[in-house]
Amino acid sequence: MVTDLIEERRGLLKYILFKYHIKNKETVWVLNYLKDHPVMKYCRFSAPVDGLDGITLTASFQLLFSHQNMILTEADVIFNLLNAIEEPFYLYITFRDDKINQMYEYEWLLEQMDKQQLPDQLALSARMKTQMMAIVETRIDLALIMNERAGFQYYSKLLKKLKES
Repeated sequence: MVTDLIEERRGLLKYILFKYHIKNKETVWVLNYLKDHPVMKYCRFSAPVDGLDGITLTASFQLLFSHQNMILTEADVIFNLLNAIEEPFYLYITFRDDKINQMYEYEWLLEQMDKQQLPDQLALSARMKTQMMAIVETRIDLALIMNERAGFQYYSKLLKKLKES
């Protein structure tokens, strides 16, 4: 399932590169690098997180890289820093459409699962919903094996909510 999530992230970057005609060649260069690089396993599509390095893609297709309390805009510096990343970082896109919103919803749901909080509503595409259900079913199995009653109850309720949405 992790591979599927990484592929979803890559797919969203491909979608952005294809759908939006980005004239800034440095932005295209960095986004292409990101989508094809193993660093995607560390990336989370989320709002900026305090204390966490990350990239913001603005509506004017400029890249801002927040790194150690600095904001960097030079593509070659961003490129070199991405080469060195081996920890989670965020990618925040300031403009939205349905596909981008679905990816943010998916990432948000993963975060809620880590916190074991039940979301009020779910708005995932059929494919993402199927993937999420597979993740939840695996976690139910693990909770049973590990004899974790609270985990089992949480994931069972989440699975029911997914099936109802």
